[in-house]
Amino acid sequence: MTEPMTARPARNWRYLAWIRTLPCLVCGASRGIEASHTGPHGLGQKSPDSSAIPLCTRHHRTGKDSYHKLGPRKFAELHNLDIPAIVGRLNQKPFIRIETGMFIGYLEDQQYMLGMTAEGIASAVRRMTRLCGEDRRCRNLRR
Repeated sequence: MTEPMTARPARNWRYLAWIRTLPCLVCGASRGIEASHTGPHGLGQKSPDSSAIPLCTRHHRTGKDSYHKLGPRKFAELHNLDIPAIVGRLNQKPFIRIETGMFIGYLEDQQYMLGMTAEGIASAVRRMTRLCGEDRRCRNLRR
């Protein structure tokens, strides 16, 4: 009898590269950032890349108060982090709509006027990309 096949977790190297551009959720460091997988995982298998959060080396693996030393629950409690909410926020997909001759960007519950349709979609996409980066870096992801 063969063993049942288990689905492999989703891998996305671009998403992990983006996570590593964000500051550490604990100390705000911008150097030595690692994509820390936080979702469920089994023996010899990582959780999906979409569960990753940005942590510096110290808060991910090496410090006394690191994710790997404390475990998910104690780490989240000590640093006052709502990890499922953070993962959900990092995975939010922005979108752009055309409304009355304007490009309007939506990110979570926020609306952004990105420009007139006559200016073209490229400039609206650039503005939305910049807004997403600023929003996710500046907005407090803690509880």
